[in-house]
Amino acid sequence: MGGFEMEGMTYLAIAYLGMILGLGIWTWTVVTRSRNLQLRIKALEDSLGLGEFESDIITSEVNESDKK
Repeated sequence: MGGFEMEGMTYLAIAYLGMILGLGIWTWTVVTRSRNLQLRIKALEDSLGLGEFESDIITSEVNESDKK
């Protein structure tokens, strides 16, 4: 064969670097979407005039049951 052949460790190192790069891009995408979603939720809560604790129905139900 006249082509370029990589040794096993070189191939493995390149594969790991590609995997780490892929995980980094995926993590960046998830964090960006999470921040965007959080900002949209906050804007919706503000437009409805909800307070911090009023916006979470589950928390308010638990707090009401604790008072009884």
